[in-house]
Amino acid sequence: MMVRFERFPVVPGHDVFGLDRGIHEIFQALEGRSRLPFVPAGYPAADVTEEKESTVITLELPGVNKGELKITMADGLLTVSGQRKARALPENSRWVRNEVTTGSFSRSFEIGHPVNVGEIAAELKDGLLRIVLPKAEEARPREITVR
Repeated sequence: MMVRFERFPVVPGHDVFGLDRGIHEIFQALEGRSRLPFVPAGYPAADVTEEKESTVITLELPGVNKGELKITMADGLLTVSGQRKARALPENSRWVRNEVTTGSFSRSFEIGHPVNVGEIAAELKDGLLRIVLPKAEEARPREITVR
């Protein structure tokens, strides 16, 4: 797949509209890809899958302890927030390269179906946070019998 970037004419006072169009075209070109080629700084990367009876969200959170996480669900919006603490450098050392993002983060996901909130499960294992959001009974697929 090839992504095409075009320059839009800059009109004084209207350059924001050109930027908006350009961003919209980038995301249209990327539509259908399994991953975006970037993740905004400070956000943990996430995979979201929809299964027959649930939606599963998996976030990459290496170096984050479960006590540093907060997960909330309100009005169809799941929010995961927390903090990744910076590692201390040993005495008499300096960073040569430091690419690991540290500090506070927050990521929200709009869930497109009713969720059985009482059965939401979250597990942090090997640096991956896996959240299972069971679909409410009315949101699960069912076979309709023709009479």
